Amino acid sequence: MLFVTGKPPSETQTLRSVEQLVTDRLPRGWTIRTSRQLVRGRRRSDAIWALRAPGGDKVELVVEVKKAVLARDLTNMLEQIRGNDKALPFIAAPYLSPRSREVLTELGVSFGDSTGNLRLVSDRPAIFVETQGATKDPWPSDEALQSLRGRGAGRAVRAIVDFRAPFGVRDLSQRAGVSLGTLSRVIDLLDRDGLVTRSTSASVSGSSSGSRSASVSGSSSGSRSASSARTGSGIADVDWAGVIRRWSRDYDVRESNEIATHLDPRGLGALATKLSATKWLYAATGAFAAQRFAPIAPSRTATIYVEDIARAAQRLKLQPADSGANVILAEPYDPVVFDRTVTRDELRIVAPSQLAVDLLTGPGREPSEGEELLEWMRRNENVWRA
Repeated sequence: MLFVTGKPPSETQTLRSVEQLVTDRLPRGWTIRTSRQLVRGRRRSDAIWALRAPGGDKVELVVEVKKAVLARDLTNMLEQIRGNDKALPFIAAPYLSPRSREVLTELGVSFGDSTGNLRLVSDRPAIFVETQGATKDPWPSDEALQSLRGRGAGRAVRAIVDFRAPFGVRDLSQRAGVSLGTLSRVIDLLDRDGLVTRSTSASVSGSSSGSRSASVSGSSSGSRSASSARTGSGIADVDWAGVIRRWSRDYDVRESNEIATHLDPRGLGALATKLSATKWLYAATGAFAAQRFAPIAPSRTATIYVEDIARAAQRLKLQPADSGANVILAEPYDPVVFDRTVTRDELRIVAPSQLAVDLLTGPGREPSEGEELLEWMRRNENVWRA
């Protein structure tokens, strides 16, 4: 039985529902037997699953059931339940967030939840089972921020990514022009997903030394200690690529902004020339802008953030077009898209952090161009982060 409505299932209900999910998804000829036994010292596992393949080979899974799973706590959680070299860990919960599932996958740990999310992996005997359940928590906490959708969250994310840690939350709020409450809630969400490391040091400041070496990577920080302080005066480290990816789950370049399609009869080269000569506010994004960082193939469409679509179209001599359009004008979700822009080839471009999320949520090949841009950002972190 899968739970998707009402109150969250108890640990017993969670174990039963996930066990049934595994049973229903096992390949033909596989069997499962459940038992309970000591795992380490006096500590008991919630269950031991013995999976047997048709040929008789067997693998044991140590099942740990949790009421709630935060990505930041997974490394410590797994250290506690590991202890049997022959048994594999399995995490069960009422709901596992996409971020938690991502971290568990990277750690090679099987998991399942009461909404139908399941990943079961073993090398000997070989088995791989994966199903999709809920993508959003059916039982969210009333207090905790659940989404990075919206202008306030977007402005907060941009600040967290663009400014190099360590920084104080209050100082970052003032520097980025985002409310302290909004910034704190966004940091709390990212903390739960293990994407920021908090600092309790009162000496944390809003700016960092230019000589501080880059210590973040684009992959999830599964090894980041869950014992980091949950509250404090600032942020010690940020997995900026992970934050951008997390933002891309709630943001969409075409849905989050007001857009209109146009045609420049003379092509994108002529558009770039006109933009390079203009004095009014704009910022290019999408594949048209990405070519200036990590060229893959010529862009067929240009997306330009402007303050007023109608006025910009008139200034650029663009024609409205539903089909055959090569220019997209966008009134942004927030003026932050015009903050910390860069100029390349005489074209004003959104900050790399904004460009990355726009590409990752864009159409066609733009997500792959977003991946290329993230690689460029990793190699050139000292160039684009303040």
